[in-house]
Amino acid sequence: MLNFAEAVKDFERVTAEEAQKRIDSGKKFILFIGRSTCPFCRRFAPKLNNVAKADHLAVAFLNSEDQNDLKAIQDLRSAYSVNTVPGLLVAQNGQIKVVCDSSLSEEAIRDFIA
Repeated sequence: MLNFAEAVKDFERVTAEEAQKRIDSGKKFILFIGRSTCPFCRRFAPKLNNVAKADHLAVAFLNSEDQNDLKAIQDLRSAYSVNTVPGLLVAQNGQIKVVCDSSLSEEAIRDFIA
């Protein structure tokens, strides 16, 4: 199984401001919010990586411990009810869905993103 750094290395790193702009664009946007020090994130990230690779999905990653962006991250998480990490947000055409569940299977992740 991949470690956290390996699992997120192909994800696009974004700031909270960049993530909000992508959400506002209306285009499909998949955002993983997490941190390397979270055991649940370390469990979830490899599964998301496998789904992203298999389905050729672009996934953005927001490090919830980014000290330079903490206030904006908190605001974004609050706005979309991302109460815990790992958080998976999918936005498209003004519709936003969020799940915070590290136990999701790859199949469940795929279904959520679809």
